[in-house]
Amino acid sequence: MTENQAQKIKELMEKYNDILLVSMRLAITEDFTNLVILNKDDSDFELSELLHDKDEFSNYITREFLKQNSSSVIKDLRSMDEVTDELREKFGKAQKKLKFK
Repeated sequence: MTENQAQKIKELMEKYNDILLVSMRLAITEDFTNLVILNKDDSDFELSELLHDKDEFSNYITREFLKQNSSSVIKDLRSMDEVTDELREKFGKAQKKLKFK
């Protein structure tokens, strides 16, 4: 990848960041829900009650997903060539925005 291509991707990622965050949240929630429905082990799980407040449900799923995977994301970021303090700061802000504990 050329430097110009990398810069253009960075600019486009900034432009579409909010949309990508929503897409990620929806994808994680939908995949989780499908796994619960398809998995017979989880038949005692009261999914229908949780779906009444979709935003709260989706936010909780996303927080838990990030909490369980944040160390691997940080590890991957450390191994990248061009990780900047700005990127680490943005990741930290995203965690705070989701009330990440």
